Amino acid sequence: MQEVFYFGAGPAALPRPVLEKIRHELLDYRDTGLSILELPHRSDAFFEIRDQATQLLRELLQIPEEFAVLFMHGGATSQFSALPLNFLGPGRSADYLCTGFWSSRACAEAARLAEVRKIQALCEGESLSIAPAQEWDLDPQATYLHCCDNETIQGIAFPGVPEDLKSALVCDMTSSLLMHPVEVDKYALIYASTQKNLGIAGLCVVILRKDLLERVNEPVPRLYDYRRYVRQDSVVNTPPVFAIYVLREVLDWVRKEGGLPVLHQRSLTRSAQLYRVLDESALYENRVAPEFRSSINIPFAIRDTGALEDFLEQAGQHQLRGLRGHRSAGGVRVSLYNAMPDAGIARLLEFLSDFEARQRRT
Repeated sequence: MQEVFYFGAGPAALPRPVLEKIRHELLDYRDTGLSILELPHRSDAFFEIRDQATQLLRELLQIPEEFAVLFMHGGATSQFSALPLNFLGPGRSADYLCTGFWSSRACAEAARLAEVRKIQALCEGESLSIAPAQEWDLDPQATYLHCCDNETIQGIAFPGVPEDLKSALVCDMTSSLLMHPVEVDKYALIYASTQKNLGIAGLCVVILRKDLLERVNEPVPRLYDYRRYVRQDSVVNTPPVFAIYVLREVLDWVRKEGGLPVLHQRSLTRSAQLYRVLDESALYENRVAPEFRSSINIPFAIRDTGALEDFLEQAGQHQLRGLRGHRSAGGVRVSLYNAMPDAGIARLLEFLSDFEARQRRT
């Protein structure tokens, strides 16, 4: 039977060596006599897992000492609420750059809790693009500026870090963290759910500049309070032990693969191969302007709309799974996270060409 290649946007595929390591340690974690699923969150074994995961993140992302690394519940969506609860209130507002589904969702949630300004920066015409910075009309007094650097549904990404900002920059990097090097010191706060490139669902990594803690409101709900997570080394209540363990194993795999420069180049090469096929096709269409194309999540439409279900069915027969586009967008979406092996993209490219050839003959 052919190996299954899973292109879903999340929960996403895990690296095979990580899955094998989990299987090996599942019943007895390192001679403790306990499964990793049973490991007490106050045990030395868990503290070692947490500390090693933190150190690996610091090493791979070159996180400066003036930044704290937190492991929080609830995925990225919890941060949509945590940010305004911690930093906004009377006399404070924030700007939200909206370039797609998730940045708009973050803005809508923040607006339920505090004063925010929505900056519509997604340009929708013949192609999708991000408006130039001079058109953003930012508030220089804003407490922070929020953005999502890679929109998984629209397949649109910032080509670089927004520059010359008056406000602290907060970024949702759920789909891009570990895909490329990051200049962490250009941000005030970075957050990322772990079910894309970092592991499994249920955990959110938060990287924040420690001086921000001086601006946190009083009071903040316990499980949203950044200060409490810093003081208690992310053990505010029972943390998601298994998710943090998987995070550590994924980070160790990334290190062994050569780190972010190697994985970034791999990502650019594979996405370029896919875009080349799409651009040369008469059947497939990607609407994102080239300079704003994501190298991570690549959506496209099939011009013959009646062929979509046949495409997905035949892809499944070739063990190419998770290709249906998001329910709000339709079409096809290919997610090329770090765990995707080269053989997966090779089979996909071959299938795309073969499917189009068969459509021309019908």
